[in-house]
Amino acid sequence: MNETIQFKSGEFGYVEYKSTNPFEFYHILNELDNTPEQDLQGWLIFPEKARKPYSCIVCVHHSGGWGAAQYEMIQAMLENGIAIFQVNSFEARGVTSTVEDQMSVTSAMLMADAFEPLKFLSKHPDIDESKIGICGWSLGGGSSLYAGWLPLAEKLAPNGERFALHLSYYPIALHWPDEMRWTDAPMLNLIGDKDDYAPFTLVQKLSEGINNSGSNSKDILYPDALHGFDSMYPKTFWPDSLVPKTEKFGRIDTSGNITYETEEGEILSGNSPDDRLKLFEEFAGFGAWTGGTWDLKRACKKDAINFLKENLLKK
Repeated sequence: MNETIQFKSGEFGYVEYKSTNPFEFYHILNELDNTPEQDLQGWLIFPEKARKPYSCIVCVHHSGGWGAAQYEMIQAMLENGIAIFQVNSFEARGVTSTVEDQMSVTSAMLMADAFEPLKFLSKHPDIDESKIGICGWSLGGGSSLYAGWLPLAEKLAPNGERFALHLSYYPIALHWPDEMRWTDAPMLNLIGDKDDYAPFTLVQKLSEGINNSGSNSKDILYPDALHGFDSMYPKTFWPDSLVPKTEKFGRIDTSGNITYETEEGEILSGNSPDDRLKLFEEFAGFGAWTGGTWDLKRACKKDAINFLKENLLKK
């Protein structure tokens, strides 16, 4: 799709590329060749001081787009000698936020948007193809987490490009695959025990399942931490935020079909936009808290940078 994108040594900056619009993981697994192409943009930024070839992180935003906390983390990555590719999944799609609908841009789309840079950055002469990781926040955190599920990765990067690590801030983890084949790359999930937006217990259960399958997923649970605990903004209630109100996973069977079971035992499909609207009626609600503290900001930044250093910067 982006075979014509080629870089010379020293070339970085604004990048236009092609992605696709799979609505759900089902469409990645079963209909990727038939999903419409999507024009997209991103920024490749090199650190001021570092040795080539650079390690690199593909960064994926949350439902509100790019915010101050994410820019702060990008700056910290650059200051530690790591190049970044900042994906902008909203602008080209004419979207500014999905907080109130969770329909116009989905986790599957964000994942497709992230795998394309992985593939063309792997050919950049200044980037170490074996040290390209992914970092995401909330909705993007779900994308960075599930980018480690191999059936999805094998569809989005059939030539074998894989992320070298997966760093996920308060990820939305709502799917449990029957086929538990996961990346060998290290995965770190940063979660808060007061998060009422993205169920942290589901992240913990999925992480345990990933480890039981032989892969490497770690969680750091911060006490008294809300969703968006890396934010400089104080505790704030958002009454119009559409959030999952369930401690149950949706199932992804070996054919890629997504289903959810209600309390009454009814099985609901989760493949299509219409399916998702029905699921919202059953499993979603409105209203959640976000906000951070200085102590939480410092703690999660330290943990994230240590994870990146341990896995990308050590020889």
